[in-house]
Amino acid sequence: MNRIYERSFDVNEWFIIISMIVLLLVIWVTPKIFSLLEGLSYFVYGIAVGMFYDHTISIPPWDFYDVNDSSAYQGIDFISYIMYGPFSYFFIYIYRKLRIAGIMNLAYVLIWTAFSLLMEWFTLIIGIFHFEKGYKMYWSIPIYMAVQSIQLLLHHTIKNQKP
Repeated sequence: MNRIYERSFDVNEWFIIISMIVLLLVIWVTPKIFSLLEGLSYFVYGIAVGMFYDHTISIPPWDFYDVNDSSAYQGIDFISYIMYGPFSYFFIYIYRKLRIAGIMNLAYVLIWTAFSLLMEWFTLIIGIFHFEKGYKMYWSIPIYMAVQSIQLLLHHTIKNQKP
């Protein structure tokens, strides 16, 4: 059954569009510390992971949440997945700029997990996500921690492959 949450183009769509434009502009103006291919890989990682989880736990048999105005897939949903790219890019950009190492890796992942939960809470408030079947936001903690830890492993693998 297709569930409709709202029918108007409002704050959730504007948030997605404005966030994406602003974050892409920030990527454009920040000093480049990655090759094009490396930066693109971090960007695409965020999109791929966002799509993977949204198309795994937000569809039957689990169907824990819906995205945007309807439980049906819409064009703005695809744009919202692109929005994950800049966050993923900046996760590694800031990590590299701060030269995080050792036990600080855990602190960094915990800080970004807290930031991710804050963003998830905000997106619930403005109607991007609609939780169903008793899904609790704290269930996202191990997902964020795993995704971010894997991205750090990816980053170190890429870094160690460079001549």
